[in-house]
Amino acid sequence: MNFIDSSLIEEIFSLRKGDEYKGDFGHTLILCGSKGMVGAGYFASMGAVKSGSGLTTLGTYSDCFNIYSIKLNEVMIINLDEINILDIIHKFSSIVFGCGFGINNKNESLLKLLLINYKNPIIIDADGLSSLSKNNNLDILKNRNYPTILTPHYGEFSKLTNLDIDFIKKDRIEIGTVFAKNYNCVLVLKDHKTLINDNNNSYINTTGNSVMATGGIGDVLAGIIGSFISQKYSPLDAAILGVYFHGKCGDFFSDSYHSITPTDILNLLPKIIKK
Repeated sequence: MNFIDSSLIEEIFSLRKGDEYKGDFGHTLILCGSKGMVGAGYFASMGAVKSGSGLTTLGTYSDCFNIYSIKLNEVMIINLDEINILDIIHKFSSIVFGCGFGINNKNESLLKLLLINYKNPIIIDADGLSSLSKNNNLDILKNRNYPTILTPHYGEFSKLTNLDIDFIKKDRIEIGTVFAKNYNCVLVLKDHKTLINDNNNSYINTTGNSVMATGGIGDVLAGIIGSFISQKYSPLDAAILGVYFHGKCGDFFSDSYHSITPTDILNLLPKIIKK
């Protein structure tokens, strides 16, 4: 068992040298958000931007394209109804899939297409996890040659495993370890002290608290992890850095605030990372 604390972060994290340009920090594609859930796409995108992704692009459908074109000034927008995504996925260093994206056959098919054809890491969250739990889609991960990072809370992990939430909580380290090995993934099981499992190790985060128990906070985390992958950290290290800095923002607010919003996290995040 390992703990994600400041000493581990110092081993993993590298400050910028000062002579880099945006191309050195990758390009993150965010496939999140839908009509009625535009905030999810916004928060995931800005999580990537605020944690240092060199370029960030949001992919959305026609019914939300104009909304995001106005709302996201720091992010490029593509209309998924007007392109063949296989023609462009080679441009991206990582993909974040699922935050508020909608659970439907169209998105389920898109996820399977990406898992089979995309040759870089994919972070799957929220509605993407629901799509993954259907029709034996989870089995695709077993033979995927490229990293997959899953970021469920307990309810989503219960659907993926068909296990009761209380049962999972009693033995989450062992269950998470077995799951990560069986499905060839990095598992980020979100909690007030988030657990990370890969094929070989388990890590418990030491930052974070209940002031962060607000809708959209997890969307920010998904974007942060995608960003660190784009910045050339390994999927495991990106997950570790993401949950630590994300939780550290929550710790900053915990003494003075009853609860916070995703925007609070976004505004503080670059300072926390630099500090």
